[in-house]
Amino acid sequence: MQIMLPLLYSFLFIFLILKMKFFDVPAISRGQLIALFILKISAGLAVYGVYTYYYTNSDFNTYFSSGKIVFDRFFGNAALPVLPAWDASFDDAVYNNSRIIIFLNFLIHFFSFNTIFVHIVFFCFFAFAGLVALFKAFYKHVPSKKNSLIVGLFLVPSVLFWTAGIYKETIALCCIGFIVYLTDFGLMKKITLKNFLLIALLCLLLFFLKIYILAALLPMLIINWLISNSSASYCFLKYFLLFLLFSGLFHLLSKTSDRFDVYQLIADKQSKAISEAKGGIFLMNDKNFVRIDYSDVDVLIHHPDSSYTIKKGSRFLSWKLNNMQDTTFVSASSDSAFYTLLYIISPTKSVIDIDRVDPTFFGILKKVPQSIYAVFTQPILFNIKNIFQLIAWIENSWLFLLLVLAILFFDKNILNKKHVLMFALLFALIQFAIIGLTTPAIGAMVRYKVTALPFLVTSFLICIDGDALVKKIIRTKNQDSDKA
Repeated sequence: MQIMLPLLYSFLFIFLILKMKFFDVPAISRGQLIALFILKISAGLAVYGVYTYYYTNSDFNTYFSSGKIVFDRFFGNAALPVLPAWDASFDDAVYNNSRIIIFLNFLIHFFSFNTIFVHIVFFCFFAFAGLVALFKAFYKHVPSKKNSLIVGLFLVPSVLFWTAGIYKETIALCCIGFIVYLTDFGLMKKITLKNFLLIALLCLLLFFLKIYILAALLPMLIINWLISNSSASYCFLKYFLLFLLFSGLFHLLSKTSDRFDVYQLIADKQSKAISEAKGGIFLMNDKNFVRIDYSDVDVLIHHPDSSYTIKKGSRFLSWKLNNMQDTTFVSASSDSAFYTLLYIISPTKSVIDIDRVDPTFFGILKKVPQSIYAVFTQPILFNIKNIFQLIAWIENSWLFLLLVLAILFFDKNILNKKHVLMFALLFALIQFAIIGLTTPAIGAMVRYKVTALPFLVTSFLICIDGDALVKKIIRTKNQDSDKA
């Protein structure tokens, strides 16, 4: 069962790739698509190996097991333990709710018979379909850059690896790919009711999965639509002015309600991430969010109704739910309140120091450059602690090389498709900025940016004039030969 079921579903998805009109992709044969899909599944098996034998306490396993618990509850097994990843109200929509990904695993359990490899195959197909959609969207505008698109979308190591696992990023990438494809980067003049409803559904999924991605995506779609329906002159100026306009709209939205205060949400998210990076036991009630040291599990008193209280005289950190910026250090607890256990996180080994942001427009703005730089460069070579960080560093170095080549051998023809280029670059950089502002853990940073990397890498690759680069290499070789 552990082998036959995954193989069966793999062949089913290969059959769909062979027969579905959607997978009739220009410049890539069906055989090549199947090879890329098999590569994706291989990456999924690698993710399983890493998070089964090396890092067992991970979202990868939590989402699968949580889906199984919901599945069993659905069939009347009320004796199961409390499910913090589902029941916790602290992780609402703006804090990346986990319920969508757990519910998706619940649905797949109807077909998987509790076989995790089936879930991996399904998630690999979701990500693969999203990447195919992105390829078709890019290829429509830059057909001469076929090889660059294949490399930038299907073969970037971190994207290949992380979007082959049971993660939010996998489904988010699928949603992004189809939204971009259906809207043609926001350039589509007309849209059918069927496509509009599908786009709305995909945006809703993104809202609950990763709201910051949706916040980066929607303005770029609207900006592209507005510019494409105006004259072709002053394009870059229009991007700048419309970008300022949307920044102003976000600022006004932040002033309407505490619930929509974007700056405070970013600051709260950052504070929570900094606390989680240090590891610990995290609890919550209707007023406070609490962190207890990872090694102090014995200070918790577990009650029959699955609630918890903290032993008198214990130490912990506490935050008010309506103000995650101010930390209360409790050295000798007299707290008798009841809490719900949210999750237990082991301390993160690789963390960068990030300055706490001031929850204002200029407080956020001045941190954006260093946030983008951090996501672009981490992990640093001299701080590498394992093979995965080494691979991430090599990838970052390759990305920097592509940037240099894109500048030195810039293909001016790409300016004819500046709407696509600007969309891809800005969409990626906005994600980089938000990730850098809110994520101190290097491992999490590497994983979170995989929804931005296909756009950034592809942007750099399509900007490189391959012919000019080859001529330069040949000329250099000839000069070296003459000297010899």
